[in-house]
Amino acid sequence: MFGLPSAALQWLGIGVLLVVLGGLIRFRGWTFLIAGYDETSPVPEDAAANIVGNAVLRIGLSALALGALIALAEVPSYLPAVFGIVIVVAVGRSLYRLRTYESSGVR
Repeated sequence: MFGLPSAALQWLGIGVLLVVLGGLIRFRGWTFLIAGYDETSPVPEDAAANIVGNAVLRIGLSALALGALIALAEVPSYLPAVFGIVIVVAVGRSLYRLRTYESSGVR
């Protein structure tokens, strides 16, 4: 029987979930999945979907890669903590981009 470590299964499961949610936000425009975003926001819906969807997709793909790495090799015990720091930076970057968004005026 094909056996994966439970940590690998957890990372792969979360990665798949985040890739699906990121794809729905980015490509289908499901901005109702973005906490605190509504139609009264000064950021257009397509820009918010682009910024947040891309961030969630990147985090999901990274979680899939980490799950695959855990399944294939021994990883240092600090690697998930480093991944957590990367998530905090990615979310901070997305929040910064949303808060400082300015329309280019070109349509």
